[in-house]
Amino acid sequence: MPKKIIFIIYIISISFFSLKSAYANLKKELINNITATKTLSFNFKQKISQTIEIGNCLIKYPLLMKCNYKNLKQKTVISNGKSVAIIKRKYKKIYRYPIKTTPLFVILQKEKILNIIRNSNPTKVNSKIIEYEIIDKKNNKLKIFFDKTNFNLKGWETKDAYSNDVSFIISNLEINKIIEDKVFKIPREEDL
Repeated sequence: MPKKIIFIIYIISISFFSLKSAYANLKKELINNITATKTLSFNFKQKISQTIEIGNCLIKYPLLMKCNYKNLKQKTVISNGKSVAIIKRKYKKIYRYPIKTTPLFVILQKEKILNIIRNSNPTKVNSKIIEYEIIDKKNNKLKIFFDKTNFNLKGWETKDAYSNDVSFIISNLEINKIIEDKVFKIPREEDL
């Protein structure tokens, strides 16, 4: 075999093993960071199709979330661990969905995220983010992003029930603040 071909094979082999080692280090850092995280508090920017909304969220693992939107409809999204409620105070309406039918069922469970990281390689890594893509049994895609510098959750992308692209980007993240469970109680419509 010519020396050039042997050299090329050698370089490719070294590159492959270096990449594999780098992914192993990323996984280890992500797993350690996610395992230590109990709560998240952050601001967000959500884009659905061409509509952009902003607000702030609280997440308490597992399965608890409350997001207050800064918009005219006075929208709040709450997950109490069983249901996801979209509350529009302006119209005094609450729309409920089983959490298992939403992408939040993955995002709000550390163990599901940890299993994804343990059992797959990132679909994208650059200087800013680490991306994992999950495709469920119904071919729904969910991309979860982590900050490459500090390994914190950075956001996610998916499609909503109407096949609109949904992008959810996190900023001003605070980790492990004390959050009471009562924050995640879904109100009754008559109390709006």
